[in-house]
Amino acid sequence: MITRLFLAVSLTTLPTFAQRGLKDIPDPDPIKQAAAFNLPEGMEIQLVASDPMIAKPVQMNFDSRGRLWLVSSGMYPHIVPGAEENDKVLILEDTNGDGIADKRTVFADNLHIPTAVLPADGGAYVANSTEIIFLKDTDGDGKADQRRVVLSGFGTEDTHHIVHTFEQGPDGMLYFLQSIYIHSHLETPYGVRRLMGGGIWHFRPETQRAEILSKGLINPWGFIFDEHGQTFATDGAGGHGINDIFPRSVFRTSPGAKRIVDGLNPGQPKLCGLEILSGSHVPEKFRGVLIAPDFRGHRINAYRLNPEGSSYNSTRIDDFLSSSHRAFRPIDVKMGPDGALYIADWYNPIIQHGEVDFRDARRDHSRGRIWRVTFKGQPLIEKKDFSKFSIKELLAHTISKERIHREQARNELRTRTDVLPELSAWSSKLTDDFSRMQAMWNHQAVNHTAINLIKSLIASDDPRYRAAALRVIYHRHKEVTGATNIIKKAINDPNGRVRLWAVSCLAQMPGPDSVPTALQALNHPVDKTMDFALWSIVREHQEHWAPKFEAGKPVFGDKLPHLIFAMKALGKTLSLESIFTSLDNGSLTPTERKDAISVISQVGSANNLSRLFKLAPKEPTILNRLVTAAQIRKLQPAEGQEQLLPFLDSKKPTVFASAAKLAGLWKFAPARNKLVTAFTQSPAKRQAAAEGLRLFGDEETIKLFLKLSKKSPDEATRVIAVKELAKIAPDRAAASAVALLQQDKEGKDEHSLFTSFLQSARASTSLAKALEDKTLPSKIATLGLQRAGTSGRPPKDLMAALQLSGKLTPMSQQPSSADMTKLIERVRTEGDPHRGETIYRRADLQCIACHAIGGVGSPIGPDLVSIGASAPVDYLITSLLNPNDKIKEGYHTTLVSEKNGNAHTGGLISESDNEVILRDYAGKMNRIARSDIKDITISPVSMMPPGLTAGLREDQFLDLVRFLSELGKDGDFKVSAKPLIRDFMALKPHPRTVDGMGHYGTATFAEKFEGYEWQIYGSKVSGELLPSELPQVRGRGHNTWGVARFGITQKGKVKLKINDTNLLDLFAGKTEIILPEKGPAIIELNGNDDPQHFTLAVNSASRQTGVLLEIVTE
Repeated sequence: MITRLFLAVSLTTLPTFAQRGLKDIPDPDPIKQAAAFNLPEGMEIQLVASDPMIAKPVQMNFDSRGRLWLVSSGMYPHIVPGAEENDKVLILEDTNGDGIADKRTVFADNLHIPTAVLPADGGAYVANSTEIIFLKDTDGDGKADQRRVVLSGFGTEDTHHIVHTFEQGPDGMLYFLQSIYIHSHLETPYGVRRLMGGGIWHFRPETQRAEILSKGLINPWGFIFDEHGQTFATDGAGGHGINDIFPRSVFRTSPGAKRIVDGLNPGQPKLCGLEILSGSHVPEKFRGVLIAPDFRGHRINAYRLNPEGSSYNSTRIDDFLSSSHRAFRPIDVKMGPDGALYIADWYNPIIQHGEVDFRDARRDHSRGRIWRVTFKGQPLIEKKDFSKFSIKELLAHTISKERIHREQARNELRTRTDVLPELSAWSSKLTDDFSRMQAMWNHQAVNHTAINLIKSLIASDDPRYRAAALRVIYHRHKEVTGATNIIKKAINDPNGRVRLWAVSCLAQMPGPDSVPTALQALNHPVDKTMDFALWSIVREHQEHWAPKFEAGKPVFGDKLPHLIFAMKALGKTLSLESIFTSLDNGSLTPTERKDAISVISQVGSANNLSRLFKLAPKEPTILNRLVTAAQIRKLQPAEGQEQLLPFLDSKKPTVFASAAKLAGLWKFAPARNKLVTAFTQSPAKRQAAAEGLRLFGDEETIKLFLKLSKKSPDEATRVIAVKELAKIAPDRAAASAVALLQQDKEGKDEHSLFTSFLQSARASTSLAKALEDKTLPSKIATLGLQRAGTSGRPPKDLMAALQLSGKLTPMSQQPSSADMTKLIERVRTEGDPHRGETIYRRADLQCIACHAIGGVGSPIGPDLVSIGASAPVDYLITSLLNPNDKIKEGYHTTLVSEKNGNAHTGGLISESDNEVILRDYAGKMNRIARSDIKDITISPVSMMPPGLTAGLREDQFLDLVRFLSELGKDGDFKVSAKPLIRDFMALKPHPRTVDGMGHYGTATFAEKFEGYEWQIYGSKVSGELLPSELPQVRGRGHNTWGVARFGITQKGKVKLKINDTNLLDLFAGKTEIILPEKGPAIIELNGNDDPQHFTLAVNSASRQTGVLLEIVTE
């Protein structure tokens, strides 16, 4: 057992681990680091600058003269007490054109952890902790001698979340970012602007106006404009790859967010900077590719975007480059004035901020590198000093084919006076859309609105230019004559992105017609992004349109779907009569009908619910909506409850389950006998019937459960009775629970008895008392400790009782420094990562129940896609032994306490005015009505159970740590960029399949049978689906099958590559796909929106090799 490793360690010792693994620090020699790069063919890398010329580069930008500016912070992550503030702004120059910086100028020093720099407007903007300052050199000596605070009031609660990343847009505005733990309150001439978490700002220097562009993301880091003015961002602590940024978009972790937008690449590594490869020096195959450093994985990822609906489809392609050097930490990437790509390398073997001690001796504070990537056989572009160019020459370069020249020329243009006359004359002569768009941006950059250019681009045949023009209107609509008419036309544009920008513009133009006009977008295809934008504008501007509607004016005309959408977004009753009329006469489409039922159940009165209930015989899904109304709104139909009785005779499990819940929620006494009969006599309905009875919560129900928990001859009935009784009378359920736990020798708690007793302090205390003088098998006692340890408020009395009843010896979670050093070495020399992956996937360890790897698995805990490349081995060990020691940002446990004493813990999924939704450690979604909640707090306890690895042997623990330490590194445990299918739903064993196999063969697995239960199943890191790991489903005879479903959401024809079709059957819906008998195959399928459309059945009794599925891309 792993406990033997630490028997000699004192529990009172609190060692520091500063010296752990110091031998593993890589050689800092830049030559050796350069040799460790893995580069695609035709690519070269060169060292531009290194220590001592520079140290700890944080962000970089080029000026109009081609010089590289960067901020450097050796103080990070915090200032040592008594030390001087001495971080710097540096300017690097290559004076002889060999690609190597040979001149360094310290533009400014005595700064406090500067995190961004942008040379512009004749000086430089610098992010300096709580403020953004503007520095200027007025005497030409290369050093700043003038300092002005531009904005102040930024939070500093966490040094790696302070305001950072400057990007100058083509509109001339300064864009910058802040992260989750920062609370900013900016005093501006237009009032205080507040951002209480992560988000993206924009700032117009000429007017001093600062506004929020987007909210959320954990640690937004990279930000970029594409060629047509669309914006994208990366998240240094998130896992969604590229994020589509549009006005008022809201992403994960935004405080108080009711809805969020998802990123474009779920399951991707955490990314920092962001750049788009451009210019004639870049080979054609790379142009337009987005690259973003995965600083944890020592590589730079690459993505290709394609328009899709109102947003984009993002595909990860092969890594742009990677390194086997563990201190290579790319954190910023920029296209340079010579057409090459420049990489800022933070250079550090330690990158964790909160997880690894600030004073850990492995932290590097003095090194840093700038690398330069070029392409063989591709001429570099000419570097230019735009500070020497005339206005006429600058204007000519703003339509250059080289993007870097366009940007440099435009930025220099902002420093000149009397630009507008020459700019206007030049603009009037342009005839193509590309040049007109650049001219429109030139006007905007100098704070002027070119109405004629905007209108010409709005008329373009290319939707990219129409969207670019609308972005300008968004910011400057008050200066655009006819803006309203332009938007009214754009809301019905054939292109989804253009329509999205029209909605964004309307959100900037509040008035009684803004929302009705915006909802015209519902007349066209609506995807998730558009749905979010429309939902947002309905809520944000309700004061402008709702009173008009309530006064009886036809706000939405005869567009009933628009009214339904508005009411659903608001969660507010406006007018239901017309909706009922349409439901009665059948004039709604299936989707509109579903939305109508949903909105009535969400906002309707008790009388409305009665009318809705009358429709249930023909539309049983209405029962689910009535369940939600009863649970969340505490509302039931005013009359007609007797209509529920026939549903309790239904043979459909889902219909009966909903009816049973309603019977209990409504306290409908005539239904009790039917529920009792189902509970005691129908195995298929037993669980649902018990839940319905429990919701009655009266003495009659308590007596029934108590009787059955002790005397029922059927174990499943006893278990269910105990679990339900624990929720309403735990003191009377505890003794029976202990009796059941005593029989659980394997320690699996398959019936989740512990969970039932951990939902309230009263229940856990009852179980603790029942354990007095009782003995439990050590395995089940250990599991109980783990469950209790993650319950938000760990019940000390129960944990003590479990220790005694299981005769468990406390294990130290704090190995000494010497023990840790030995353990790290043993992980390296004895641990086997392949065996470790098998251990990681064991159900009893629950790793896969909480963590995803590359987006596959549960999202409760952090995605581990690159944990091995980023975390030192000692951190991995400590996290396994003592998960409460460090809890990753954005993954704290939320504790919701109810007024009745019950408590719920888990990850916060969403919250609204009516309810809070948590996902618990088992993946179950718990919906708690706001009216039932006493308080919501952040628990100091990790959802990862303490002592989780206590049941492992030493060799197994070493293997597990070794596997984790390899995740994300080049090799077998790096998630492939190939479009592999890795996300499945696995079929649990069911009696139906035995006879079904005899009659229909494997086609029985493909039928849509309600009684089948499916569980989340993820492939191995390699993408392999292992037949032996799937739940074993029996047919007739001795054969067992592993059955899994998956989806292919790409539209149209799709080619699927299968590594080996031996003993494998595949179905699309109910239709079998004919496969070769064995060997590799590529088959053609049709994509489908159903995430479980395809069913795969593999003979697990005979096939031992894994199944690998890959979407073939051209």
